[in-house]
Amino acid sequence: MPAVIPAAPARLDAHRLEALAGCYAANLTLRPRFTRGSRWARRVLAGPDHEAWLLAWLPGQGTELHDHGGVARPAAAAVAVVSGSLTEFTVAPGDFPGLRRKPLAAGDVSVVDDRTVHAMRNDSGAPAVSLHVYSPGLEAMRTYLLDETGLAPARIKRAGEDW
Repeated sequence: MPAVIPAAPARLDAHRLEALAGCYAANLTLRPRFTRGSRWARRVLAGPDHEAWLLAWLPGQGTELHDHGGVARPAAAAVAVVSGSLTEFTVAPGDFPGLRRKPLAAGDVSVVDDRTVHAMRNDSGAPAVSLHVYSPGLEAMRTYLLDETGLAPARIKRAGEDW
């Protein structure tokens, strides 16, 4: 009898991710914690085709440039700002790569595909809270360095590490 290969998890489209992030953010019951050492993150929901994480950011806290899982199992994502404000930086490809800056206020939702390299940071003077939905669930993030020659891989962070 041939071996049964499990089916890959379904991947939600951008509109569904955006709707879920907005809905989950509007109906939060868990209170986030703010920690000085690094931003706080907690997985609040996991299902067969997506998962949701709640993050708390003090002023100045942010992520490195990263993607959502790389080649083996990349994930698309939607980020809903619950309170405060965040800034999203997305790599703009080209002969001279750079960063696009996008301010996000409470109620805003940003969607990135499974190949986008971006970073988030709390540039404000007040704490911020965000809700992140990934499809499929996030297994890893690859971080990058950016200079005038382009992107260079830095490291891989596995699920559950500080992101």
